[in-house]
This record gives sequence, C-alpha cells and structure tokens, in this order.
Amino acid sequence: MSDTPAVNNGLTVNNDSATGNNPAWQRLESLRPSLPRHIHIQRRDYNQERWYLLQDKSNGRFHRLTPSAWRLISAMNGRNSLTQVLAAAANPQFYESVEEIPTRDDLIHLLQYLHVADLLVCDMPPNTQELFARREQKKQQRWLRLLMNPLTWNIPLGNPDKLLDKLMPVARLLSTRTMGVIWLLVVSYALLQAGNHWTQLTHGQLDRILSPSNLFLLWLTYPFFKILHELGHGLFTKVWGGQVNDCGIVFVVGTPLPYVDASAATGFYAKRQRLMVSAAGMAVELFLAALALLLWVQLSGGFLRDFLYNIILIGGVSTLFFNGNPLMRFDGYHLLTDAWDLPNLATRANQQVSYLLRRYAFGIVGVYSPASSVREAWLLASYSIAAFIYRVFMLFFIILLVANYFPALGLVIGCWLIFFQLVWPGLKALQFLWRDKQLASQRKRAFAVTGITSVVILLFLIVVPLPQSTAVEAVLWLPDEARVKTESSGEVVELLVADGSSVVAGDALVRLQNPTLIAHLEVQRAKLREYDARYQRAWVEDRSQAQMFEQDIAAIKAEVALLQERATNLIVRSPSSGVFRITRAYYLPGSYLKQGDELAIIEKPDAVRVRAALLQDEVGLVSRATDRVSIRFASDPVNVISADAIQSAPIASEQLPNPVLGTQGGGRIAVDGAQAGGTRVKEKVFLLDLALRNYEQSGHFGERAYVKFHHPPEPLAARWYRNLQQVFIRHFS
Repeated sequence: MSDTPAVNNGLTVNNDSATGNNPAWQRLESLRPSLPRHIHIQRRDYNQERWYLLQDKSNGRFHRLTPSAWRLISAMNGRNSLTQVLAAAANPQFYESVEEIPTRDDLIHLLQYLHVADLLVCDMPPNTQELFARREQKKQQRWLRLLMNPLTWNIPLGNPDKLLDKLMPVARLLSTRTMGVIWLLVVSYALLQAGNHWTQLTHGQLDRILSPSNLFLLWLTYPFFKILHELGHGLFTKVWGGQVNDCGIVFVVGTPLPYVDASAATGFYAKRQRLMVSAAGMAVELFLAALALLLWVQLSGGFLRDFLYNIILIGGVSTLFFNGNPLMRFDGYHLLTDAWDLPNLATRANQQVSYLLRRYAFGIVGVYSPASSVREAWLLASYSIAAFIYRVFMLFFIILLVANYFPALGLVIGCWLIFFQLVWPGLKALQFLWRDKQLASQRKRAFAVTGITSVVILLFLIVVPLPQSTAVEAVLWLPDEARVKTESSGEVVELLVADGSSVVAGDALVRLQNPTLIAHLEVQRAKLREYDARYQRAWVEDRSQAQMFEQDIAAIKAEVALLQERATNLIVRSPSSGVFRITRAYYLPGSYLKQGDELAIIEKPDAVRVRAALLQDEVGLVSRATDRVSIRFASDPVNVISADAIQSAPIASEQLPNPVLGTQGGGRIAVDGAQAGGTRVKEKVFLLDLALRNYEQSGHFGERAYVKFHHPPEPLAARWYRNLQQVFIRHFS
C-alpha cells in the first residue's frame, strides 16, 4: 500500500510584520487566483480539531488545510483579487479569536504552497516568479533514489483499475459482514490451535527455516503472498468508490514485492472504511496463515507441511511485526494515524523534533510547533525518536543479513547504506547550520550547542563505563559418576537399599532378573563343555581338526564371558558414594528396564552444577572478564542463584550436553537437523560447568537454566568495536 501522506498547511499568524509595506504584497495584490476543477474539499475533524482535507484527483495527493486557509481558498474564484480574497476571509465573525484571522503574510505563504503543489491557477507576472521559489524539492529521479538506497527501488507497472473492476464481485463479497464473521471465526480457531501446538510451532523449526532450500522457497513464496496482500488493499479501496491508479514492483533486498497505490482511501469520510483499507492486506495474510495452520496440524511431515509452515511464518509473524509495525510507513502506520486521528504522523513528528531543536536548542524565535497540544507534542517527539532508532536497527540488520550469505557484497552495501543513510544526513545537517537564514542571528549558539552535544555524546560513548553482561543457556547437570544406570536389561525384583540411604561405591542397590539371559548363558556354557569334549577327542585322533575346535572354543568363551558379565550386572551397584535417590520410584518395582536406563542418582555433598554452552563470540569475554555469575531456572525464574565456575576455561565441543539447548529443543544454538538426537552443533560451542552456591536440587536434572555472566563496566564504544571485530572475523575472514 503506497504511502501518500496528507500535507499540513497550518497557517501561522504574524501580526507583528509590517504587511502594509511588504513589497511582495504590492507585487502580488493584483493576482486573481483560483483552484483547478479537479479539486475536492471535505471537512474532517481530528481529535476535536477542525481541518479541511483537499484532494487533488489528478495525482491522488491530499493536503490538510486549517479553517483560515480554507476561508482564503473558498474566496479564490478567479475574479477576486488578493485584497478581496483577504477581505472576504478576514471577517471576524468566522473566528473565535483575533489570532485566527488570516493576515497578508498568511495569504502569501498559502499561495506559495499552492504553487508548489501545482494547485494554483492564475497568470503570473514575470516580476513575481522569483517570489514563488519552491519550498520543497521535487521528487528525486529514480537513479538518485537507487543511489541513496540500493536495496529498495521500484518499477511502476501501470494502472490496475480495469483489473480491479473485473474483481468487484469478489470485493463486494469480502466487504460483507458475513465474511467478517467468517474471518473472525477462522482466525480465532487457528489461534486456539496455535496455542495447543505451540511447542511444535516454535521448537526445532529455526534450523529448518534457515536451511538453504527453505530460504529459497521463502524467497519464491513471499512475492506471490504479497500479491494477495496488495490485492486486498486495492479491492477494499474500489468497493467504497476509490480509484487505484498505480501499481508496480518494489525490490527490497533483491526480493520483488508488489505494491498498489491505495491512497484514495484517505478521502473516505468514514473512519471505519479508512481503517479497513489499511488493514485489508494484513487481514488477507492472517486469513491465509490461519487456513495454512489448520491444514498444517493435520499433516505429519513432507514438503507440503514445510510449505504451509512458510505461509504461517509469512502471514503471521511477518505480517504482525513488519507490516503491522507502526514505526515503519506500512499498514500499521496508516492504521495508527487513522485510529488516533494523527494524519501525516511521520512528517509532523520529524517537524516537532526540528521545532524543539530550533526553538529551545538554537534559540530561534518565530518557529511554531506542528502539535496542537502538549500531549500531542510529546507523542510526536517520541514517535520520531523511536522511528529513527528502529530505522537504524533495521539498517544494520539488513547489512548483517546480506553479509551472512554474501560477505563481500554485504561489506560494499553496508558501507554504501551507512554513508547515504547516516553520514550524508549528518553532512546536510552541518550545511543547514552553516547556511540556514533563520540561524543568521543565532548561528554561533547553534554551532556551540551542536558541538557541545556532539562532544558529550562522544565522551559518553568512549569514556562512561556502563554495566554489561553475557546471557547464555545451560542445563542442570549431573556428572556420569552420580547416575545409576542399568548395565543389563531385566525386570526389577527387589530393592536392596531403601531410598534416601547412604551408600558407598560398589554397594548393591537393585536386583534384576532376566530368565532369557540366564538361559542363554546356560546354553552357551553347555555348548562350551561340548566343544571341550570334542577338542579332547580330536587332540587324540586328528590334530588339524583340534586346531579348528580351539578357535570355536575361544569364540564361545568370549560370549560366555560377556553373558556372565551381563548376568552379574543384574545386580545394580552404586557408581560412587553418597545418598541413594530413586528417580522413578512410582513405577520401578516390577518394571522392565533396558540396558542404559537411568533409575536413580547418587546425591553427593558436592555443589549442584549446571553446564552452560557458549558461542565463539561469547567465550572470550566470559573467560577473560567475569566478576560474578547468576543463574535462574526455568521452573523458578524469580529466584536468582549465585554460582562459580568449576573449571578455569570452557571446553570446546561439537556436541551439546542436552537437546534442550539446541534449536530443536527450543534453545538458541543451531544444530544439525540431519543428525539424530538434536545435539550435533553446526558451529563449535564451548562448555563451562558452574557450581551453585547454597542450593539444594529441587528440580529435574536436564532442566533449562538461564545464566548471566556479569562483566566489569565498559564504555559502549569499546563494546561496539569488539562486536565489529567479531562480525568481520565471522563474516569476512
């Protein structure tokens, strides 16, 4: 949906100027202006404030006018001179206060604005042309926009109005209340299903999403999905009488995405219609994502299930956090501006920050805030700052995203974007300080304030130390020597030691029985006796055959020894000293345990430990500069526990200690999805054991823990430099 913001032409009153001696007025007062016929004006109330919305039907642009400006325009009929226009609009009975009455300066500013917007019809005398120098630059050429941002450029494809006319029956169906109820029921039911299958939707999917084949599938699916998104905007605009005169393709990070110009919806008088046009694209995506989710839960696997998951991801997560984000000038932005009656929010927010700087930082008198109240002023300033921070975040996110797959290209594009999106605006700001006419009397103060602020920010970044920490995930870890496991399969027939008793290494704990194993052992023993007898007989009769029996006897003895060891292991013994604790007592007696099953633990007086997994860019700072360590368990996130490192340095490994730390188990570390178990990592990790202070284990071993390593305070600049080094090492080495 294209963003065509309404332009606010709030007239400012300047009764202090000597308008009677204004040479501009003397050269312009003979003009008899009028507006073109393709102009439509409607009254609009924003937050109980009266405005007039002027629509230019020739190009689809909208302009907001104050009541004073509307009075002036209403008198411009092509016959009245400027003196007559001002006299007709300056009638005191039209206004609540004298300050609202338009002046000659207001009329001159309005004429300038109308001329810039190509909305002024009158014969311009040659000696007045220079008075109408355009206050805004024209739209930059396509090649210049590409130069400024090589990752976003568009190709217009023409007028889609005829196609949308053919789809009007679909538009009328979609705009009915019945369809709205169906949409609400389907999406609500899908949300319930998402809650029921939340673990499947979130755990173990990151690896699959980021696989090269699925990324390519996402790249192909996304544009077609967005076609339906933009079609929703166009159809809802048409069904209420709006015109859609432009469509095309915009390339974002090399991905072709369609767009339609649905700005005609700004002219809809009913707020409900404007909101529905803004939300139509997201509604279409959410509905498709809901249908995909309902089908996804019915499938067990395969290409179709992966494809449906991509649709869920695009229509759900992407729609809400990208299109629905009001900090970007997409659907969420238009919804916010219409719902809160904040037209042209982004431009006015930037103007508010500019006003604050000019008025209070630079001391310029005669500038006015675009806000109509203190509340709106705070809102505009907050929005401008938040949008700038988010824009910078997205800038570096795109750079890292491209660099992750194309390192050289990412470096070039990164330098390009940083220059034109950050450095170039900074240079323009310096040019403003040097040349702006409003700063003529306050230029020294402006340079001083700017310099002092820059130095303070620079010192803050370089000198002021701020707290820092590294957050990783870990598991409640039990050493192997404390785990009681069965070395042979069998049925539990007797507990030889009561739960909670003290034991020493080698004590018998549990007795198992396995009649099949014992019978197999006896068979092999009998077979050994038989082969011994044959060997003795062959030794007397045929020495060559006796040698063959020697080999068979050796093999049978090895098997007997193995079976005897398994039979001996039917008595489960303690691997170490401590307190015997049964972990599966509720079904242990009479149950059948397989070889390797864990049935109990040996609690030791040693401190309970957790095993943390660190990434390569984290291990250096953790090993070099850690003041203290704090841990929280997933089962008790409020309780913070202190801990100490057991070993001096982390140990490199290609295996995670537990699947819960990997992406397949809901953790943060990418694992190899092709390997069973979910513990084989794609990049080497570093394992560090931590001993908990004054903590008695009350949860389950293998429980997820959240570890925070607290480091000495450090300035932001030093951190950014270290992170930049890590980025270059990882992506450009």
